[in-house]
Amino acid sequence: MSFEFIDSHCHLDFSPFSGNEAYYLQKAQAKGISKFIVPSVNQFNWAKVVSLSEQHESIYYALGIHPLFISSDHQAEVTSLKQFVSEHRGKCVAIGECGLDFWDKESNRDVQIDVFREQCFLAKNHQLPLIIHSRKSHDHVLKILREIKPEKGGVIHGFSGSLQQAEQFIRLGFYIGVGGVISYERAIKTKNAISKIPLEKILLETDSPDMPLNGFQGEVNTPDNVVNLFEYLSVIRKEPKQTIANIVYKNTTSLFSI
Repeated sequence: MSFEFIDSHCHLDFSPFSGNEAYYLQKAQAKGISKFIVPSVNQFNWAKVVSLSEQHESIYYALGIHPLFISSDHQAEVTSLKQFVSEHRGKCVAIGECGLDFWDKESNRDVQIDVFREQCFLAKNHQLPLIIHSRKSHDHVLKILREIKPEKGGVIHGFSGSLQQAEQFIRLGFYIGVGGVISYERAIKTKNAISKIPLEKILLETDSPDMPLNGFQGEVNTPDNVVNLFEYLSVIRKEPKQTIANIVYKNTTSLFSI
């Protein structure tokens, strides 16, 4: 029985992948992972993710400003992002990684909200989905999405919330990004949510080189771990493995139009 996968969120331009992309791509492709979505985090790696997609047929990219990597002149950066997206639509499949991160109570929430709103409008204008980072901020993210209503929806990256929160995002047209959190025994709330939401709303993502699986803390996470994530998902879900693999693959190609 063979399955085909997509890593819907991996930072292949980060160390230790940078300069060794071919090795890690081949390692993943040998396990059935045929496509890779590489989100950017700010203006300093937009060109890099575009270049990667040009060098490797299997790589697609997203352009955005991560809430923890907003520059000091955020308004100028947003203006630059709008221009860059207009000029690079070849294999750009989403706006992101963007969103809100309120983990640090000292963070400038107003700036984060402003930059995120701008990116929601950008996604709406270009008819692209969003790749959303949301940490300790689900209610704020939901409020903005309800207001702006980006038609192409998107994915809530690395979801680690409750069933109720997942259902609220799904009602707004979003998919739930499932990553390494489901490998941890303590993640009872999130695993419960992932077991009950429609399979048609799930994507698999490694967030390489971050978000390692349980037992591999402190080690570099790699895109080939999509296969291990799939095994954890198969334990949580009740459907046959082939069904899970087929539907999750279709979800990803449908959302990102690849």
